[in-house]
Amino acid sequence: MNKWLTKLVFIYAAALVLSEVSIANTGPGKDGSESWIFRVMLDDMPIGYHEVRVDRTDNTKTVHTRANFDVRILFIPVYSYQHETRERWEDNCLVDISSTTDDNGENYFVNSIRQDEQLAVETRNGISSFSGCVRTFAYWDVDLLNSQRLLNTQTGEYEPVSVSDMGTGLLNIDDEQIAARHFRLVAEELTIDLWYTKDMHWLALESVTESGAVLRYLPEKLAELALDTRS
Repeated sequence: MNKWLTKLVFIYAAALVLSEVSIANTGPGKDGSESWIFRVMLDDMPIGYHEVRVDRTDNTKTVHTRANFDVRILFIPVYSYQHETRERWEDNCLVDISSTTDDNGENYFVNSIRQDEQLAVETRNGISSFSGCVRTFAYWDVDLLNSQRLLNTQTGEYEPVSVSDMGTGLLNIDDEQIAARHFRLVAEELTIDLWYTKDMHWLALESVTESGAVLRYLPEKLAELALDTRS
């Protein structure tokens, strides 16, 4: 189980507050903040949460992501995952990141500094430098859909990706049917389906594991932006 789940958790699945808390999604706040909080399901089994908060000031965004997964079979713990990331973005590009991850007892970290128009990223495997506009697997950021490479905030790897527009259709979330835009992101070892409202507010995520189980991010309470798109 560790093998396939490890390949998916960097979604934070960051990625991402205990799993028993009341969970909701909110749209833009009066203070320029925006947040997404999802309950994470493995098939029909709740395994934790993924939380993202974005604070915006002029051309700068500060992002805080937390995730916590706890997989049990017959009440026996078989997998755990904790991840926390802080990011700073300027002009829609990443300029600083600090993350820590406990992947079932295996620890990772990512730190960075901007040097000479490059983003230098330090991980447990050393230091790498990336030029141009670097973005992470930040599903709240619709510019991600135009990216050819994305930074994995758990490992620090800069991964090639492709994104396809799958069109508009109805998305079932609990008892609601939402008219949503569907995109499919393909990386080297996984495929992720993403849904957004007509105004491109992130709604949901789904991916199939190597074992055939389905990993889903579902909001317990839909944002007003989402409810406005009901058919």
